Amino acid sequence: MTAEDLYIKNIENGIRGIRSGTKTPKDSNVGTNLNRLKALNLGLYQDYLAEYKVLLEELKTRTK
Repeated sequence: MTAEDLYIKNIENGIRGIRSGTKTPKDSNVGTNLNRLKALNLGLYQDYLAEYKVLLEELKTRTK
């Protein structure tokens, strides 16, 4: 497993955990893994960043 694969796996698991409510955005470490992925694959970084931003907006509206 390459570093890129590991970062993608961590990002996907973090997003899944936030959606299910078992993790907070801080606990999921998605931001850290996104920053590491950026150096390796800018395209995937942008895709996952967009998905993460949408998730955070959904989370804001759910908690209001």
